[in-house]
Amino acid sequence: MSWRKAILLACCTVLALAACRQEDTPVLPTVAATAAASQADEATQATAVPADPTTAPTVEPTATFTPEPTATPLPPKVLTVCVAGEPTSLFLYGDGSLSATAVRHGLNENLVTALDYDYQAQGLVGLPAPEDVRLETVEVDENDTVLDARGVVQRFSKGVTVRNAAGELVTFAEEPVQMTQMVVDFTLQPLIWSDGQPVTADDSVFSFEIAADPVTPGSKTKIEHTAVYTATGEHTVQWVGLPGFIDPTYVTNVWTPLPRHVYGSYSATDLLALPEAMQAPLSSGPFVVADWTPGESIRLERNPNYYRAAEGLPHLDAVEFKLNTELSDELLAAGECQIITQDVFAPEAVTAVIDAEAAGQVQAHIVNSPFFEQIAFGIEPIEEYATTRPNWFGDARVRQAITVCIDRQRMVDELLNGRGEVMNAYVPTEHPLYPNDLAEWPYNPAVGNDQLDRLGYVDTDGDGIREEPETAVPFRFRLSTDAASPLRARLVEMVQEDLAQCGLDVELDFRQPAEWYGDGPLGSLFGRRFDMGALAWRTAAQPPCGLYLSDNITGPREDGFGGWNNINPTGWRNDDYDAACRAASQSLPGTDAYVNNHQEALRIFSRELPGIPLFANLKFAATQPDVLNFQLDTTQTSELWNLYELDLEQ
Repeated sequence: MSWRKAILLACCTVLALAACRQEDTPVLPTVAATAAASQADEATQATAVPADPTTAPTVEPTATFTPEPTATPLPPKVLTVCVAGEPTSLFLYGDGSLSATAVRHGLNENLVTALDYDYQAQGLVGLPAPEDVRLETVEVDENDTVLDARGVVQRFSKGVTVRNAAGELVTFAEEPVQMTQMVVDFTLQPLIWSDGQPVTADDSVFSFEIAADPVTPGSKTKIEHTAVYTATGEHTVQWVGLPGFIDPTYVTNVWTPLPRHVYGSYSATDLLALPEAMQAPLSSGPFVVADWTPGESIRLERNPNYYRAAEGLPHLDAVEFKLNTELSDELLAAGECQIITQDVFAPEAVTAVIDAEAAGQVQAHIVNSPFFEQIAFGIEPIEEYATTRPNWFGDARVRQAITVCIDRQRMVDELLNGRGEVMNAYVPTEHPLYPNDLAEWPYNPAVGNDQLDRLGYVDTDGDGIREEPETAVPFRFRLSTDAASPLRARLVEMVQEDLAQCGLDVELDFRQPAEWYGDGPLGSLFGRRFDMGALAWRTAAQPPCGLYLSDNITGPREDGFGGWNNINPTGWRNDDYDAACRAASQSLPGTDAYVNNHQEALRIFSRELPGIPLFANLKFAATQPDVLNFQLDTTQTSELWNLYELDLEQ
């Protein structure tokens, strides 16, 4: 029982006893009657007990009653959180927006968190260590589902190449093949549903079944790479991967439970539209939904069955989410929002938040975002586009020269108020796997101009634009991006200005997002029909080396590419990079193979530069000074991940 609840119960007890006395005790006489009765008693006592003249009269001490001070209960702790949108659903697999995610952190206990480029157990007893993972050898026969040597999930049939248990490439012909299969066990904490029923391992399996249904929104990648997911005990589950799949992020292969005892009779289609599941789902977390006023607010209140209640958690009595918040100077100054979440702020609002902090209106929380801006080179466009221009970017030395001609620190200073970080690879310098000897290319247009001169790209006609050495075609190209981002619009203008100082003529090309980012062959970026392109990529706890694998180059599979829905639009190929990235991706975190190969892939990338990492975007939020335990983190998506331990100073 919390101390606050104990005080309230004590006060109720005092009031109840007072009421009982008033009901059962005769009405007290008036003051005059009391005085008369007192005098009569004194006369009676004088007659009945003669005074002893030899004895001094004894005066009995008068007892003085001092009432115990009544503790004044503190007001309930209610945290006001202002979010940008309004969830369409609070169901676990409903709306994936930041607003919905923030609210769900109060309803679903995180099994795993992702802080500081690493993972931590929360609703699990612990994270399985690499030595706890079993790599078993299994026999794979025709039509079994496997992960092939290129990382594609498919049936094992004639012509399909896999890596066998010895790491050798084997193409199926007639005989079965021995392959490696990953097995991981997880143990849930003794969670309790808000209706008092225990959370079981089978609830996690039920969640997996709903997530796997084709109608359920969300990525299916982990599900597609799962062979079996079963309950092995009351609180234990086991994940088994496809043969050939070694997952460095295996600690995340556990599914947040859904209450089978409540929702088990519904299909995934039914659950996605079930009002009680969408608006007030059963909770395993610190709070329950108390009220939802559409368009205005969602109120969560303390879950009395939260499994950590004996620890005094959650600290708050209620959380009030104010919906559809729009940023304004008045919002920052008013103090009505004790937390303003990241989704309320556009990237360019960082200056307003910093100014509000300087004025004493808010506390600013600013960290690197997991998203970083980059310029991708069109190194190997599709054939019909490649014929429209010289091969400007095929030589890594040209890409290096262009990189040092761009003032990335100026971008950070102007666009992010100096709070961001220039990136040198696809992970920031704070990442634990960032190599100490990584090649870096600081702004130095003199070096860039000199290198382009030595490579033969010179201005022969004096018009300020270099020419291609063999054809004398002016070094003129398009820099494309989406038309929806003010930050990216200014970014490409700055690139254009900088490259003009190095004799390169850049035409800015703005595309509608659907066309720019759409899958190939129609989308310009992933259809590989661009010269240079600005976009943002995401980094993670595991360095995303797969962004630049040759296996992931977009294009038709029948021509040896990775498919039009893949992720590498540059066309860059490097065998050493591929080998290092694949080896890292087939190793477990913490092992030498994992660390060494990821770092080698980063070194190769930084030398070859298939793209220019520009800077890490910012993630920022604002709080009032009385908010305690608030922790914004780069790799944890929502800033309310620890809603169970947020508190208010009283």
